[in-house]
Amino acid sequence: MRLGVIADVHGNLPALEAVMERLAGLELDAVVNLGDCASSPLWPAESVALLRKSGFHHVRGNHDRVVGAPDSTGLGPSDTYARSQLDQEARDWLHALPFSLSVAGALCIHASPHDDNTYLLESVVAGRLLPASLAEVEGRLEGQDARLILCAHSHLPRLLRLGSGATIVNPGSVGCPAYDDPDAPAHVSESGSPHARFALVTVEGDKVEVAFQAIAYDWDAAARRARENGREDWAQALLKGWMS
Repeated sequence: MRLGVIADVHGNLPALEAVMERLAGLELDAVVNLGDCASSPLWPAESVALLRKSGFHHVRGNHDRVVGAPDSTGLGPSDTYARSQLDQEARDWLHALPFSLSVAGALCIHASPHDDNTYLLESVVAGRLLPASLAEVEGRLEGQDARLILCAHSHLPRLLRLGSGATIVNPGSVGCPAYDDPDAPAHVSESGSPHARFALVTVEGDKVEVAFQAIAYDWDAAARRARENGREDWAQALLKGWMS
């Protein structure tokens, strides 16, 4: 079984198109999208439309949940813009996506098994996302026995093998290589490059192999779109993969 794994598109249409073109040229059994499809100052409606007709498996991210919710109170600027661009049918689609699903025996989630807004593989240390300890990750997985877990949320490509032999894969972000989260504890996530990220996961019995992909796309166009919508912070993140 060979899976394509994408996540955290965040409305970045040219990045999504580049990744989908690459995936289309591969022999894959399925593609899984781990959520956060739209929230951004970029192309939320166009990105959601493309994902809806993709034939991929989808799980719901924390931003999908709030952008699609009936109540728009308290949304941040990226969620607010995305919501304003999406029609009711698209918002309903986002909100109705499953919290988790199983594809080829893999547990597919956005963040952690119990919360779509809690990191699984990272912890906030001095305002930055850093790898969590093995003990911390295993504690967050209490009650889970999946041999393969696909997660996202941090936008950082990661691979971890647990003491049990289970494997966790975060493919990184298709469309948002860095961000600043002001919610306590405030922190930044920085991948260090502007590339669109995804992963190829091959499962043969108990053996799991992972190939992380980082592909070039027109990130200058994405940054221009962010600037047109008044988001210099997004423009810098898209061009550099850093928030500084």
